[in-house]
Amino acid sequence: MAITAVIVLVTVFRERHHRKRRAALETQLTSLEGVLVGLAAPSSDEPAAEELDPTSGAFQSADSFSPRGPLSTAISILQNGLRPNLPAPDRVDLRATCHIYEHLQRPLTPADLADGLNLSLRSLQRGLSGTLGCTPRELILAIKMREAKRCLIEDDARVQEAARAVGFDDPFHFSRRFKAYYRVSPTEMQDRINRNVA
Repeated sequence: MAITAVIVLVTVFRERHHRKRRAALETQLTSLEGVLVGLAAPSSDEPAAEELDPTSGAFQSADSFSPRGPLSTAISILQNGLRPNLPAPDRVDLRATCHIYEHLQRPLTPADLADGLNLSLRSLQRGLSGTLGCTPRELILAIKMREAKRCLIEDDARVQEAARAVGFDDPFHFSRRFKAYYRVSPTEMQDRINRNVA
């Protein structure tokens, strides 16, 4: 009886801890993505985004990415290889976020992320721990799960499409990771959203 109570308490504690860490990281990512949206806006001496040639890898206007809006414009800019000028090269959090979005459709390990930023893995870990309070693996997973959630909800993508969009070749593995992260499967999340909309 006492062992069961301890197991229940540990489970409840872990769940609360997971929710708090996820919520804190989600808040930090929202802030970082806001910075990226600002960086994605063209400066006054550059041509407007809608004037840029889409075949050159440049971006279209924010309106063309609806219903997902300006955040998707910033993400799409990163995914198409246009790197914004970051205000400070020591912003490991922004640089890491940009790199993850640029390589969203590929599997990415913390070592790959560190190599892409020309940092040692330890420097990357210290930088992210100091600014976001997370590990490189947690940041990669959080960004991939946020984008997968957007695909599932806003684009009404199938699970396989959402999985491919964030670099998972196996939709079953993706579903397990998604459920471990959000505590609900991708299809259950879509069903809940559809019920609330209807």
